[in-house]
Amino acid sequence: MYGTKCLFVLLFVFSIASAAGAGNGYMGGDGDFKGGGGGEEGGGTPIEEPGTDATTGSLYGDLFVILRYLGGGSKNVPAVDANGDPIMTTGEWTDPATGIVYYDVPQQAWTTAPAVGGEPKLSEEFASYTIIDEETGEYIPNPVTGTIYYPAPYPSQCVQPVANFEQWGDISSKTGLSDNLLPIIMTYDATWERTECEVAPDIFIAAGETWNGVTYYTDISYPDLIQEVSFGRLNLGRAPQAVLDASFDEAVMAINRAKNIVLDASGRLLLTTDVYDEFLTNPDGTPLLIGEVTKAIDSPKENLALYLKLIKDGHLITAGVDRTPIDNSIQGGIPLWKLLELEDGPSQALRPTIDIAHLQSFGLGHLVDASNIVTYYTYRDAEGGLVVQTDPCSADIVCEQWTGIVEQAEGDVCAGEDFPFSASFLAAAADKTGVLNIDKIVYLNSIMGINMVVGYSEYDENQEPVPGAVDYSKNPIYFNFGAHMNQYQRGNTFANRGNVESPAGSGTPATYDGEVTVLVQQADPLNWRETDMNIFSTVFGSEPFSGSDITGFTAMADDDLGVIDYIHTYQIPGLR
Repeated sequence: MYGTKCLFVLLFVFSIASAAGAGNGYMGGDGDFKGGGGGEEGGGTPIEEPGTDATTGSLYGDLFVILRYLGGGSKNVPAVDANGDPIMTTGEWTDPATGIVYYDVPQQAWTTAPAVGGEPKLSEEFASYTIIDEETGEYIPNPVTGTIYYPAPYPSQCVQPVANFEQWGDISSKTGLSDNLLPIIMTYDATWERTECEVAPDIFIAAGETWNGVTYYTDISYPDLIQEVSFGRLNLGRAPQAVLDASFDEAVMAINRAKNIVLDASGRLLLTTDVYDEFLTNPDGTPLLIGEVTKAIDSPKENLALYLKLIKDGHLITAGVDRTPIDNSIQGGIPLWKLLELEDGPSQALRPTIDIAHLQSFGLGHLVDASNIVTYYTYRDAEGGLVVQTDPCSADIVCEQWTGIVEQAEGDVCAGEDFPFSASFLAAAADKTGVLNIDKIVYLNSIMGINMVVGYSEYDENQEPVPGAVDYSKNPIYFNFGAHMNQYQRGNTFANRGNVESPAGSGTPATYDGEVTVLVQQADPLNWRETDMNIFSTVFGSEPFSGSDITGFTAMADDDLGVIDYIHTYQIPGLR
């Protein structure tokens, strides 16, 4: 009834009037999935798959704030059969020319799927288009409606940018849209059977108009309201894996050396380590102890590497099969030919693995709670390759014995008490004066491979996708914070942070008094005094918060970041 077969197709641009619903991709539906989400690169419109390079399969450049699910409940998904073809039904469509609603229009049917927190909430509207006769240049009228417009058979499924409430306030009085959404225009391409979208170029504030008490002397259009996500230090997530692996190893070695491990007010690992003289020794030849130093792991690279490991694997144990020396020539770093020129060459020492019993002794066993901890042995074979086995070595082979895991187990996931540590690691990797929001966390997780949104699930030896491999750009998988995370309670969390009340030891974690020692300015502005301040009331004004899923995790990480900023500003330097 609403056929689209013709000589020439002229795309029609149709404004979105509402913003309900969802899907499971970034941009408009493509010819393969008929509105099922994902798709190829399109016409370069501003809100197509934000910042994704189809040629390299990576996220880059400008990434912006969009409407997302907060977790729980379900979403609408365009229905397809076992072959991936759309399942059709009939639905409503409003003719733009007359405003008449038609109720029997052929459309792709909907089904539902769980809504994962952080997924883009995609538009559901069905766009319209017109057809022009290539020979006469005239519109071909729709035989059903008599007007020049035809209904798109597949839903738009476009990401939906959101204007910044803090900067622009509630713009719904101008847009008529909820959630501070920016109005977008949809273009249905009947040739490729997909919808492309862009932010409407209309004027939001005209020159000379006053908005929220501010008079603007130049036109402000809706595209000017698009919020770009600034990563700052978190751009380290784009570094080659070898860089993050090396930083993770630095953190592991520091943890293994520490004679005491507690938490600081923001939840960072606070390590106390003995310091020995570089040259002097005791009469018996042992190194001369000259003191100790207590310092948080505050390196952004190390904390980001810890975050990546814990959120992906659910523990901080380096598997035996992953302990081969880091090759910095892979994906950047020193080229292999340059490494060969070095006199001593690259290190052949195994990557360190965390001392499980050591962390357990400080009550931090949940950071090393892999399900398959065993005793295993390593040695080099005749070709220099690393051999990892659980059986003891024969007498003619020199082995090293370890306690840890041989391979990552699929059942080990970030859960329960892991999440507060993941949040504090993430906060310690971010800019102290910045903020952490949902979009920044989701994009970072996508950049670092925690979310699977680019590339394929399987490749052959030539790095080509194998038949039947999942194309993540069309079927993205987002980390589900709601699956294993406990509810975050701000007041309870910071009541159990701060100065140590009782030390850790014998498998029992330290307890804390909820206060942090800082410098507080006195009546005399030049006089500052060491004072114990309640963290919850001082930093947060005793304002409570409770939340779960990605909302709770984002708040937890951003709260930790706020405490880091406070500590950095006011804490006694020697106590940081």
